[in-house]
Amino acid sequence: MKAKHLFITLVSLFSLASCNDQFLSLTPETDRNTVNFYKTAADFNNAVVGTYNALKLSGVYGTSLYWMGEVSTDNTDYGVTTRQAVNVDNFQFVDHTYTSLNDIIYAAWRDHYRGISRANAILTRIEGATIADNLKNQYKGEAQFLRALFYFDLVRLFGDVPLVTTEITTPDGASSLTRTPVEEVYKLIISDLQSAEQTLPVTYGTADVGRVPQGAAKALLGKVYLTRKDWATAAAKLNEVITSARYQLLPKYADVFGFASPTNAEILFNVQYKSGNTGQGSGFGPVQASEGARITGGSMRYPTADMDAAYETGDLRKSFSMKPSYTDATGQFVNQRYVSKYVQFGALASDSDIDFPVLRYADVLLMYAEALNEVSFNPEAVTSLNQVRKRAGLADTKASDQASFRLAIEQERRVEFAFENQRWFDLVRTGRYAAVMNAKGLKVQDFHNLYLIPQREIDLNKSLSQNPGY
Repeated sequence: MKAKHLFITLVSLFSLASCNDQFLSLTPETDRNTVNFYKTAADFNNAVVGTYNALKLSGVYGTSLYWMGEVSTDNTDYGVTTRQAVNVDNFQFVDHTYTSLNDIIYAAWRDHYRGISRANAILTRIEGATIADNLKNQYKGEAQFLRALFYFDLVRLFGDVPLVTTEITTPDGASSLTRTPVEEVYKLIISDLQSAEQTLPVTYGTADVGRVPQGAAKALLGKVYLTRKDWATAAAKLNEVITSARYQLLPKYADVFGFASPTNAEILFNVQYKSGNTGQGSGFGPVQASEGARITGGSMRYPTADMDAAYETGDLRKSFSMKPSYTDATGQFVNQRYVSKYVQFGALASDSDIDFPVLRYADVLLMYAEALNEVSFNPEAVTSLNQVRKRAGLADTKASDQASFRLAIEQERRVEFAFENQRWFDLVRTGRYAAVMNAKGLKVQDFHNLYLIPQREIDLNKSLSQNPGY
């Protein structure tokens, strides 16, 4: 059964989400409604639920992060051979010919800021609320974690971005915001996560399973330090998650993605979905699956031949994550790869139960190994990597020095997190995006380490500048 907090009082939730998203066009009547709303613990709970729900928007885990984090790499292709005008935005991720009118990139900017606006509304109002301290601390921690996650995506995707930390309630409140330097954005991200790890519960009761726990804040903070190349601090923070003994690798890779339970011992935090035609189901699996593969929907993102070849012989992850072919509705064999990792057979289009992983224990182990190796190649880093390989049915790594171990980590992350929106972020973080893509005949330049600022935002706010190269 899915955690109740993500699916309760849906009418109230969506009404709140609408109010929080539209502060730039609020009428006085609606404004009075929002003022009256943030009073009780139930009000703030619904506000937090609305912030979690922003993760499902098309510009976040709904669509954009997959195009920007996977299709722009050597992992997947668009899967369509004719460049029809209606699909021009999609093909830009294959050809790396982005324009400032790309709707997928625009949705990423827009919807991440929608999530931030929801978190800011909570954080602006909760200190003065008369609710129990334990709930106040929890809701504040959840909002800070989510705001940090949204900003972490934004700063990695776009570089300098406007830093908004309070609720905007006037029509022109965002019309002159300038781009804040990356360093300042990271200061807020780190501050939010440091605060969240102090106030978030270590675990939740059954009714609230799926809300962000303390371990997820520590893991995300570790990833932030890793991205900032603060290796020793990253290793120390990630080791806190490891030594807590609250998480572990599941014996079988496929079980990590099961839909019978919202979380498991390997999941630190995920985006949760629930079928039932309530608007809370996932459409991610069906659009990955090949047309006619006994699944409602059709694929738009096929694994590349290079991805197929990336798996070592005997890797148990491959057969679960992707399939080499399928039989269509007429019984005809079709020799076409497709992503099977998120497929729930029998589910209707846009209404499956399969959650999307944001942070899991395998990520903690591999980040820990990477951070340790950057400090100094050592046996503890090798042990962490080999735990992940052992679960996949593979022999221990043959890497024997710092340089070869870097490549071993890069390879392991690719196959362990295939189709989980990590590949682009990993290669950009390590400074290898252009080199890896160009070696495989994909035309990528160094300025592609950031995406361009959407033209609609520049038109609305003349204080915004475009990223170099675009």
